[in-house]
Amino acid sequence: MSEPSSNKPNRARWCELIDLHLLGTISQEDAIDLEAVLKASREAREDYRQRCNVDAALRQEAAGQPMPTRVSAPRPVRWLTWRPLTAAAAGVVFGMFCTSVVFGYVVQRGFEKKTPLAVFQPSFEDAQMPLAKGFPDASAHWGGDEAHVVMAENGIQAKEGKFMLRLEASPKGSPRAVYQVLDLTSVPSSAEGELREIEISASFAAVDADASVRYMLRVFAVSEAREQLDAAWFDHRDEAIASAARGLDVMQGSKGWQTMSLKIQVPRAARSLVLFLGARTPDKTLPKSANYLDDVQVSLIEPQPLP
Repeated sequence: MSEPSSNKPNRARWCELIDLHLLGTISQEDAIDLEAVLKASREAREDYRQRCNVDAALRQEAAGQPMPTRVSAPRPVRWLTWRPLTAAAAGVVFGMFCTSVVFGYVVQRGFEKKTPLAVFQPSFEDAQMPLAKGFPDASAHWGGDEAHVVMAENGIQAKEGKFMLRLEASPKGSPRAVYQVLDLTSVPSSAEGELREIEISASFAAVDADASVRYMLRVFAVSEAREQLDAAWFDHRDEAIASAARGLDVMQGSKGWQTMSLKIQVPRAARSLVLFLGARTPDKTLPKSANYLDDVQVSLIEPQPLP
């Protein structure tokens, strides 16, 4: 499901662009849009500063360093893939990159026990599985852009079982994505406190190995129950009580399945977990092709004491 856009980005849109910037997966077109918004909007610049400070503080905490009361702005750095911001914009924003934007942090504590959580059709083995158009409501499980459950084709075999989900090509190279909303009300909280650590993983494969592709995995923990969420949630996704994002750039010539995963600390107050799994073609001049998704897994991570 392509995310809503308008000539004048709203707060949800520029928060999305800021997250992509911090993640290091922002496209050249989106970078230009972000630059324009930051130059024009004081509120957007303040959101940028706050998100940079939160991310840096949490990463310091995860590394075992003291949590600062204020994070000083690092010096501007260049984009990982695209051009830097102009000097005018660089004067009001701080360049910072990390592998994921996580509002919550992971602390390693001895061994881990993984308990799989129920995901509807994680390997798409039901060939007649319904796929809602757009964001799934309470009556559906998977929803998103144009996609179809298929067997082996184009030299790609399902990673698990006999079937996989084909994300159809987008004419303009914009993201193609699917969603699922998980009910967290029956998931136990950690005995150690208010947070539950959850890991999400998924595997992607491309039809055309001669084109680069960017795979995306995003997760939002929200306080609303599953039946309360609908397409209007897009405009309020930045209000999630925890979120995590990760991107994976697959270069030309890469073949086979690419697996990516992330972990998120989910507060006890979260009643639902929104999964976003997508693919996009960064270079809009290249021919567009389909991508496949399979083997979506969600697990509760429970630290175990060292023997």
